[in-house]
Amino acid sequence: MPLVDSRLGPGTITFGAVDYSYQASNVRLVPTVDETDGTKTLAEPKPAPLAEISWALEGTVIQDFDAAAGFVNWAMDNALDEVAFTFVPIAPAGVTYSGTVQVRPVEIGGDAGVQVTTDFSMPLIGDPTRTDAATGMRSSAKSKAEA
Repeated sequence: MPLVDSRLGPGTITFGAVDYSYQASNVRLVPTVDETDGTKTLAEPKPAPLAEISWALEGTVIQDFDAAAGFVNWAMDNALDEVAFTFVPIAPAGVTYSGTVQVRPVEIGGDAGVQVTTDFSMPLIGDPTRTDAATGMRSSAKSKAEA
């Protein structure tokens, strides 16, 4: 199979119904895998690890603290709220990622006289959903952990 060089943009990032695509210079879904050793038994002396995946939506945006409806003030005003997001890395024929994040406030300010950016990291509530544009098929990441 030939290499596919996927690159971001033009795309979109929305929180609720608000589009922050023109401020976002970096957006990514980041998985974290927490695992523990499985319990060894006589029948299974080398069990697979018990793993649980959690996700965060992270990125970098241009600061806009002087805009009432800008991302910096939106993140402060909605801190700890659960908000739906949609991330389309490349439009219109690309894949769409969606889910719900818990909003976290972001840094405000930085160096004087330059365009200031700030990083954000918002944990997902549950797993992200991927929708493939070509097929319309939907898929979610799943954790492999024993109850």
